[in-house]
Amino acid sequence: MGTRTMRIFSVLLWILFPGCWAVTGPGAVRGPLGGSVAVRCQYPSGSEKYPKFWCREGGVWAGGGLRCSNGLHIVETNGSEAEVRRGRVSIRDNHTELAFTVTVENLTLADAGTYQCGVWRDWRSDPRAAVKLTVSPAVPYTIQTETTPQGTKQPDVSSPTKAESSFSPTTHTTPTRFQPIIIGFLLLVLLKVLLLLCIVCVLIWMSVRYRRSHREMVPDRQAHELPLC
Repeated sequence: MGTRTMRIFSVLLWILFPGCWAVTGPGAVRGPLGGSVAVRCQYPSGSEKYPKFWCREGGVWAGGGLRCSNGLHIVETNGSEAEVRRGRVSIRDNHTELAFTVTVENLTLADAGTYQCGVWRDWRSDPRAAVKLTVSPAVPYTIQTETTPQGTKQPDVSSPTKAESSFSPTTHTTPTRFQPIIIGFLLLVLLKVLLLLCIVCVLIWMSVRYRRSHREMVPDRQAHELPLC
């Protein structure tokens, strides 16, 4: 009776104060095909002696809590810090850091999906966190052959094409970095050319106007200088 009362009390605490029992994980991880990936999940203080588990997500209980696929754990600890391995998956707890690490080796495309890391308290509302695992496909090598003067072909293995993954940094090309500077310089040159053309047009207009006014003044002077009969 006492054990059942404690379980009910723990469930009520979890509902009223979910932050005190929360398990946090990375949310999403990515690993290469054939490689490995490590998932680190943290749990609250007071959960050190409880078993930690790793399972594939299987939906939601009728009460609203998350559950494992078929209700089975892929791997779990026994409450100690000893490493437990089952096939390609291993789990190790660290009571000092309040965290446990799950490692999946020799990744396959079938490993991709949503998993759960959590603390097993022997009731449905075990604190847990969902982790989405993505497996990046392998990068093929491009093999090129060329014909030598003797007519034989020699293979040339080029470097693999860069694939987008969490292990390859994003590259930035130099021309893209300097494009705003080049555009600004061209705009400045264009403005200077337009300003120079405006000045030239104004000078031409003033010169033409001056010549016209000068021509109109010359006949008037000649008319005044003619003798009167």
